[in-house]
Amino acid sequence: MLERDVIMDSVRTIGCLAMDHTRRWEEEREFFDNEEYDNSAIPPSVVARYTECRKPWLAPEFHFHVLGDVHGKRILEVGCGDGGNSILLALRGAYAVGVDISSRAIDVAKQRAAAHGVSERVSFFATPFELFVPPDGEKFDVVCGWSALHHLIPVLDSMLARMVDLAKPDAVVMFAEPITSWRWLRALRLMLPITTNGTPDERPLEPEELAILFKHMPNLQIQYHNALLRVVNRFFLHGRYEDTSPFWRALYDLVGRTDHLLLNSLGMSGAASSATLYGTVKT
Repeated sequence: MLERDVIMDSVRTIGCLAMDHTRRWEEEREFFDNEEYDNSAIPPSVVARYTECRKPWLAPEFHFHVLGDVHGKRILEVGCGDGGNSILLALRGAYAVGVDISSRAIDVAKQRAAAHGVSERVSFFATPFELFVPPDGEKFDVVCGWSALHHLIPVLDSMLARMVDLAKPDAVVMFAEPITSWRWLRALRLMLPITTNGTPDERPLEPEELAILFKHMPNLQIQYHNALLRVVNRFFLHGRYEDTSPFWRALYDLVGRTDHLLLNSLGMSGAASSATLYGTVKT
């Protein structure tokens, strides 16, 4: 009888979530179903970059550097999109589960996983994360996401609690997110004639959201990225980093090192436009 009551409580909770968040889910799903996705295989140069992680002062490589050796680990990726990161982790020997609200993105992710021969190591689910139920009650060695949390701001507290609950003791948690520490700087950016593309509810994480993260992970660490590189990415770097000339890669690396020093050692973290939020789950 007690088990039946627990199940009914879960059903009622999911029903309430659906009623409260249907509009947000529909807007997010519609937006991401209409995005352009690349269903081609990941180029070998990209696979090599994120396997070797030789330049951890650059944000994309730092994300994988933080995750460390993932061989044999069970990984949950929140907001997996076209599956690129989950596939890269599978190519490094992990077993990954990717969750995304867009069924179109998930279809592409499955195609790409098949192209790389890792379909047995990656599972993809098209559902809002709030409604995701892990297969067989699985717990994960790693919980991660790229630009996922800032889409969950209305439910961030409860979703972080759930993410921690899905993680094994001492699991690694890593999220790469847009942030705003200096609100005046974001206000200035919004005044510029630069087109922004996003869903109605999304925005960079602010100090209040970072406080929620610290609530659930007291040992959280933050690595700040992309102040000067934000300008380079928007106006000067066109196309994939790996495909640019050695000159442009060297220049990009130099600006990245400068960003790393300014933002993480010289007290300029408020100028960062993104951050890696990482730590371990303690029970």
